[in-house]
Amino acid sequence: MQPRHFLSVVLAATLWGSGGLLGTLLARESDVPPASVAMWRMLIAGVALTLWLLVRRALAPGSLDRPMLVRILATGSLTAVFEVLYFTGITLAGVGLATLVAIGSAPVWVALWDWARRGDRPEGRRVLALALAVAGLAALLGSSLTVGDRALLGVVVAVVTGAAFAGVTVVNREPVPGLGAARLTALSFAAGGMLLIPVAMVLGWGAPTGGAAWGYALALGIVSTALAYVAYLGGLATVPPFVATIVSLLEPLVAAVLGAIVLHESLGWGGIAGGVLLAVAVVLLRPQRDEPESIH
Repeated sequence: MQPRHFLSVVLAATLWGSGGLLGTLLARESDVPPASVAMWRMLIAGVALTLWLLVRRALAPGSLDRPMLVRILATGSLTAVFEVLYFTGITLAGVGLATLVAIGSAPVWVALWDWARRGDRPEGRRVLALALAVAGLAALLGSSLTVGDRALLGVVVAVVTGAAFAGVTVVNREPVPGLGAARLTALSFAAGGMLLIPVAMVLGWGAPTGGAAWGYALALGIVSTALAYVAYLGGLATVPPFVATIVSLLEPLVAAVLGAIVLHESLGWGGIAGGVLLAVAVVLLRPQRDEPESIH
């Protein structure tokens, strides 16, 4: 596991964390249903990256072979499922509970997959890091953990959401030759965004209205999605999926800190304690000097 790839995954989680703030600001400016938020997020990310690659003459669609197309469609479909189910789970179970279950279950799904398919079991240090990270996430989100009439259904949806994110990570465990992270993100998110158009039309269609709303939507798509996934998928070159999914638990911490700074939301002692536990978990997962460069 190379340090630069580990830091790339940390950067991805940090950028994802800005999505919570941008999503809140977008909701204040414009009433866009959750399915449409997921659609615009993926479409903006895919189109922006595609245009950037075209300007740099780094995108030649005719050169895509079958393995590349399979990886693009798999990544785009799984990410589209994740985005829609995540927002659905929040609607049913609330932000805190849905986030805890969805993001917290992803490393467990990865560990189960590796054990069933490869016979691998995570080492003790990484299991301890997962326990600390989940405990920290629970402390961080404690004040927003509410149980409503549809909470059980929301938890089920959140568990499947975690499986979808784990799927994105596992599928991209090994890079496809000739398909870099930027190219993969551009084409898969453009494809996933188009797949979400009929879903948004059925579940709730809406578009940002006004300059401010489109500004937040563009920032959400470019910064919190396109750049974040380029960093994440690039980091998977040497960062094991189990480690990457644990590091992704930093996302709610960044969101909470930004909410406290920009929106003056209360973090509280529970949030501070949760942040410390999450930070300790990431330190435990950092690359060791005697560790091979790639553990996949």
